[in-house]
Amino acid sequence: MLPETESPPLSDTSPGSAATARQPSWLRESLRLLTLRPADGTVLTGSAASIAFPALVAFALWAGFDWLNNLPNARFFPYDLPSVTWYVLAALLVAVALALISRPAVSVARACSLLALLAPVIVIAEFVIERFVPERWVLLALLGVALYAAVYCLIGLRSIAGSRQFFATMAGAGVAVLAVWLGDALYVNPMLWTSGDDPEGEYADQGNWDAAEPILFQQSARIDASVAKLVRPAGDAPVGFFVGFAGYGQQKVFAEEIQFAAERFAKRYDTTLRTLLLINDRRSLEKYPLASGTALTYALKGVASKMHLDRDVLFLALSSHGSEDPLLSVMNGSLPLRDLTGEMLAEALRESGIKWRVIVISACHAGAFIEPLKSENTILITAAAPDRSSFGCADDRDLTYFGEAFYRDALPDATSLRDAFDKAKVSIAEREEEEGVKASLPQAYFGEQLEKQLALMSKDRS
Repeated sequence: MLPETESPPLSDTSPGSAATARQPSWLRESLRLLTLRPADGTVLTGSAASIAFPALVAFALWAGFDWLNNLPNARFFPYDLPSVTWYVLAALLVAVALALISRPAVSVARACSLLALLAPVIVIAEFVIERFVPERWVLLALLGVALYAAVYCLIGLRSIAGSRQFFATMAGAGVAVLAVWLGDALYVNPMLWTSGDDPEGEYADQGNWDAAEPILFQQSARIDASVAKLVRPAGDAPVGFFVGFAGYGQQKVFAEEIQFAAERFAKRYDTTLRTLLLINDRRSLEKYPLASGTALTYALKGVASKMHLDRDVLFLALSSHGSEDPLLSVMNGSLPLRDLTGEMLAEALRESGIKWRVIVISACHAGAFIEPLKSENTILITAAAPDRSSFGCADDRDLTYFGEAFYRDALPDATSLRDAFDKAKVSIAEREEEEGVKASLPQAYFGEQLEKQLALMSKDRS
């Protein structure tokens, strides 16, 4: 019979007593709970050992899986480790919710024991889903894990308290969903390993704020050096200049995408000798000047000094996480960088004096940038509608879905940027429908005058 109260019942502990013989096995009862069967809740004592042991197992599994995900060039990267505290805090808040709502009351410590036992299963499930589940079934698999966790807590609380705890379980589930949502919105993505080719320049002092000032102080000189390398050919024919901006350095996909975009535009518009990249990348602080709003403003002024502003065209590609403010996330370890807003981007372009602009933004909610930036001298191509997310922003990818569809597949053979966008939009819609995700609805604005200028530039090159 299940215990009726939170505290273990008093028993005869004299030598040879029957009660002593019936002392429950922690391992056996834990396995019963994890296989969703009622168990003796007295094994969830709330002791430090009952919480720490499964929590350490979960941590070891996570560290091992993270290492596997970054093979064959996995490098130890401890600087994101503090992000794990977000999930520790989330678990504690869930435990508090379970304890507060349970009737009869369950202590927070025993609720922590219950959740700690669940943690290794969640870590294993996340790894299996990430590695082996097709993308179209990922959402369904995650819902299955969430349902399993809810049923586990329902059975576990009943095993502890002796009665059904439906409302407590729902309260805990609500807190967990909120924590996951906030973690996603804040891009909390802890890692212990990273895949990189050259450790030189890696964030050896990422946590040291004293190192930030000299790094930032160097950026104007590094941008000046990049601008000095730009070569505009003689003559009056319009030419293109490419500027790339990878904002979020904690995931390599954005840096890889901007470098790939630079290659594609170089082949299409002959910008090889007129390319400047601003890239945040956790793997190196040295390869390129860093991306920030201030750096972009400074770089655009430098590029403008090399252009014939009345005829040359700027190709500006940006890739990062985004929100509908509009805003692009800008982060590079501990460096104090501000996010890039639509107002800041518009002001940077105005201050540069660059007239003809093609702007491609690969980010969630990127369509929100169209309104503050559009003009007859501007083409804007964005990965998603203002109220929609785009996909493929994972650290194990080299390009986002938009990057694959637009830069890789559509741009090389398209007759124009409009044609490339139309082809990419169809491709992305088909992929998202196949995977069963909410459509990102890429958006674009084509300034009529700039389309004519691009046609003239193509004619002059032919």
